[in-house]
Parts: sequence; structure tokens; C-alpha cells
Amino acid sequence: MQPNEIVDAYLDAIASHDYDGARRYLADTGFSYESPIARFDSADAFMEHSALTMGILQGIERLKTFVDGPDVCSFLVLRIQISDKQRVKLVTWSHVEQGRIRRMEVLFDTRIYQTLFPAEDSASG
Repeated sequence: MQPNEIVDAYLDAIASHDYDGARRYLADTGFSYESPIARFDSADAFMEHSALTMGILQGIERLKTFVDGPDVCSFLVLRIQISDKQRVKLVTWSHVEQGRIRRMEVLFDTRIYQTLFPAEDSASG
């Protein structure tokens, strides 16, 4: 499989909440994931976290993909539901080695997630 096909298969598995299927596309060793809200150095820990937190995901829309050798950059819209249905635009940069995603860097605006974790009011406490 080509790097973009591996990333697409991973995204398809995530979109269908098939975390065991998604895990098959991640490197067993040397894996890293980084986003504005999380960082993982273990594919297993990342998938465990994903299974717990991605229940809000209702779908993934692919806007554009760029491929440069083993690097795949995907512009996506995640359809999620927290209290209301929302659309979150994000970019993911995946690096594929030996048929597996070894590194993922994800960028997105975190404001929507701040409703889940409101800051403490320092005046009240």
C-alpha cells in the first residue's frame, strides 16, 4: 500500500470507530502522536485514548490530501457532537515507514473542546 492509502485506511477505521482496525496501521515501535491537547509515544496508549474520547465523532470529511514520499498531509473536517453538532477543521501530517504510520502531528482550533473543560474561576475559589 502507498502512504496515502495507509492513511486513508486508518481514517476510514477511525470514522467507523474500528479502533482495532485503526491500530493495525500504526507502528508498533517508535510511534509518536502530537496535537494541541494530547501527546503519545505509544500506539496502544493512543488507541486506548481514542476509543475513550472519539465517541463524539460522527464522521470525517476529507477536503484535500497532499503526498510527498512517505509524508501525507490531510485537510479534514470532523463532524462531532458534544451538546450540539459541530464541525472541526483540522490538518493531520502523517509520516509512514515500512507500511505503518510512525508519526502523526495534528493541528486544530481547540476552542470547541474548552466547553468540555472550562477554566476555574479564580474569584470563586
